[in-house]
Amino acid sequence: MISTLDCTARSFNKLERTIGERLLTKFPGRNDQIEQLLSLLGESEDPAPPCVFVYGPSATGKTAVIRDLFNEYDTSGGHYAYINSVECFTPRLLFERTLNAWAGHVPSADNRFSNYARCDNLVDFVNSVRDLLVTSGKQHEAHYMVIDQAERLRDRGPMLLTSLLRLSELTGGANISVILISNVVWDKFRPRHGGAADPLSIFFPYYTKQQILLVLAKDCPLDEPQGFFLTFVDAVYEVFHRNCVDLNELRHLVAMLYPKFVQPVFEKQATRNEFARLFKLCQPYFAAASERLYLREISTSEWQKYSAVASAKNNPEDVATSIYHMAENSDGMDLPHYTKFLLISAYLASYNPSRLDVQYFARGKDPTQKRKRKGGGASAAAAEDALGGRDRQQLLGPRSFAIERMLAIFYSVIAEPVDSAVDVQTQIASLITLRLLTKTSAGDRLDGIKCKCNVSLEAIRAISRSVRFEIDRFLYNFT
Repeated sequence: MISTLDCTARSFNKLERTIGERLLTKFPGRNDQIEQLLSLLGESEDPAPPCVFVYGPSATGKTAVIRDLFNEYDTSGGHYAYINSVECFTPRLLFERTLNAWAGHVPSADNRFSNYARCDNLVDFVNSVRDLLVTSGKQHEAHYMVIDQAERLRDRGPMLLTSLLRLSELTGGANISVILISNVVWDKFRPRHGGAADPLSIFFPYYTKQQILLVLAKDCPLDEPQGFFLTFVDAVYEVFHRNCVDLNELRHLVAMLYPKFVQPVFEKQATRNEFARLFKLCQPYFAAASERLYLREISTSEWQKYSAVASAKNNPEDVATSIYHMAENSDGMDLPHYTKFLLISAYLASYNPSRLDVQYFARGKDPTQKRKRKGGGASAAAAEDALGGRDRQQLLGPRSFAIERMLAIFYSVIAEPVDSAVDVQTQIASLITLRLLTKTSAGDRLDGIKCKCNVSLEAIRAISRSVRFEIDRFLYNFT
């Protein structure tokens, strides 16, 4: 295996310098990563490292840099295969897609959409790779297998990942390199049973503020001054960077907010030099974007449609009014998966008596199973009116509940174990901020916090349908 020190010490040839200059211009802030990748490639017949592990947070340019690098490097084709683990969700699809790319085979109507070779298992794939490379005389040329979202390989069998790490060895010393792209660190990726050496690692960190400004400068409209645009991008970054470090999210916010920010200039309400005034006129849009657009409660097209009804020339307050009204009247709420279950648990805690929690939510209990009554059935039935009960909570409204009770219901109704990376307390705070939960306890209390659910029955049913949860089976005395 080539060491990182030897790779970086090697001088680049003319082709690599040309590719590097193009990539550095297109991907600012990724100089070190591009140089490391170029140093590992070398000439077409240079020994390639058996495996390279590229990792880092999302939206840091991992996939874009590697795909552009190989598109520039492998212009003739046949030496580079890009595999997305989401699309190739079985080992057979992964193997056959790789062989098609290396052989230059494209399934079409002429070949009845057949693949280069059928690979039902790893043995078939190894034999097919040997035949392909030996037949074409390319066993000494470097071939690369790039697997994106490689963390999904951990669920494809215990030996698949280990075999890919040793693919060069299994194919009889063929010059093959497997490049894994993932958001997961190698310590959580390493096969438990061992069997292969650790790969070379290349880390893509979050973009710094200056790097983000360089990247977003490329999004500047052609008819806009770049300095003015970057001043606006800097303001957006200062507003949102504490809660959002994702470059794609920041780029989306800039694209949605900049037309409204510059609108007063064209309406003669301000000039480009009056940045403070422009920022003040755009504040309603910033507030609405932070609470609606960033949380995806409304789509991009809906934002553009409803934010167009107001301007600084007319009444800026209409911006928030129209967007809030539209979001409240939407058919469903675009909330994260676990947040939806937290809201469902809050609704159950608000409308179900606490004395029935064991009956409804204890493991192994059937919520539709009724307890046997010892007597008094006639008198109890007479006490109930035509609506189903004298004190139905559905008619009285939501009751306050303790956060601890809501969490107990949440961990009972959730089907799978909650990921340790999920911050449940932060999601509860988000529900309170969105006013889907109303805090009823004193604001200065740190323990014994109580809330009540502020969602209608129709809304909670829509949310339950989106996560395939039958909430009607767990509601007491509802029709």
